[in-house]
Amino acid sequence: MTQRSTKEKKDEQQLARQQRQELKEELAEQYANLPRSFSPRKRRITFLVLGVIAVLAIVFGWLLLLPSSVQQPSAGVPIGSTAPDFTLPVYYGGSGNIDLHSLHGHPVLLNFWSESCVPCQAEVPYLERMYKQYGAQQHFALLGINQADPKDDIAKFGTTFHVTYPLLFDGGGSVNQTYGVTAIPTTYFIDSNGIVRYVVIQPLTPQTMKQGLAAVGITLP
Repeated sequence: MTQRSTKEKKDEQQLARQQRQELKEELAEQYANLPRSFSPRKRRITFLVLGVIAVLAIVFGWLLLLPSSVQQPSAGVPIGSTAPDFTLPVYYGGSGNIDLHSLHGHPVLLNFWSESCVPCQAEVPYLERMYKQYGAQQHFALLGINQADPKDDIAKFGTTFHVTYPLLFDGGGSVNQTYGVTAIPTTYFIDSNGIVRYVVIQPLTPQTMKQGLAAVGITLP
């Protein structure tokens, strides 16, 4: 009786081990089949997510390359418009007042500047050379307009840089406001009919000077 019970127990244990082994094999097979059943869907989701990320990256990069109208200054008087008239006192390079309207018949360059503006300091020698070399020859006027510096500082600036064109003082900044000057130096190129043809809102370069003068009918040799 005891021997039979022991044998039965051994048979039961062996059967249990066999069943467990079969169950493990079945689960392993199901687990192996599971990724194959769902992998196409997972791949589609992965590709979709990566595609969305790529599109967002492209859009973000494109937005970064767009010019910002908030940060980039623009001309207050549009090209093609009549330049607003003004009368300002001469603080260096002449005496009395200058009326912009009185200069009709000649191209005019309006250069807005300040004595404390480092780019202006770098630009003035170039302006002076261009004016001395081509001003009388090409019959154009160059006016430097300052709105903030004292008269003595403007005169000292003109002496230091040997300026021969008139430096005007815009007391109260009304002309600067009329021309929408938000950054200096700013230079307006006005043709002989008093029409704004070109505006440079940064220090002038040989290229922008040539383009500006060409816009008002002056071709440099």
